[in-house]
Amino acid sequence: MKEAANTLTDAFFANQSLEWSSRNLDPTKRDSFLTNMFKTMIDTASIQSRDFAIQVDGCRGVLVWSDRSQLFSWPQTINTFKYARLLGWTAALKTLVKLQSSPTDKIRRKLMAGHSKYITIGFIGILPQEQRKGLGTALMDYLLNKADESHYPVYVEATDNQAVLFFKQFGFVAHEEVSLGKDQAVVIPMVRSPVDLNNAKPLRIRPGRRDSDRSN
Repeated sequence: MKEAANTLTDAFFANQSLEWSSRNLDPTKRDSFLTNMFKTMIDTASIQSRDFAIQVDGCRGVLVWSDRSQLFSWPQTINTFKYARLLGWTAALKTLVKLQSSPTDKIRRKLMAGHSKYITIGFIGILPQEQRKGLGTALMDYLLNKADESHYPVYVEATDNQAVLFFKQFGFVAHEEVSLGKDQAVVIPMVRSPVDLNNAKPLRIRPGRRDSDRSN
């Protein structure tokens, strides 16, 4: 779990929205906070199902997803840096865990209103030196095969044009950009409809871990 969190931290090191939100904060503390935040999210997801946090090629790439209530939100993630300035890093992380809504929740509910069940992608990240080697495609193919078999649409929040272009390769459609305030951070909600027209199969996922294991 720690290795997966480190992979996501490295993958999002240069993310523009995070850079804007964390400006004037100590870079070392920022990276440590990001790692702990990703560990918390991976832990939460894997307790629901071991399949909700997957890795490829020795953890060079990581994908966190869920078919439950939304566990991941870029607005929540970005807002934690505001809390960090006011409350400190530890309190900010606790605040993130307790948050149940975000500025994009209303839009997500509207976009997915016609679907009783759908998949949400939280984070997908590839180590910088391992990008453009097909690892992201391998992770997406794994998840989208599950989605198509079960006729589940997939929802994701992109934070920059590069992410938008990546998801468009897999059939995602971008919707109106959402501004997250004065930090110049934005998210672009994207949705992919299932493409398999055969009979739907139940979504096959393994049970979650019984105990939290954030120390790993």
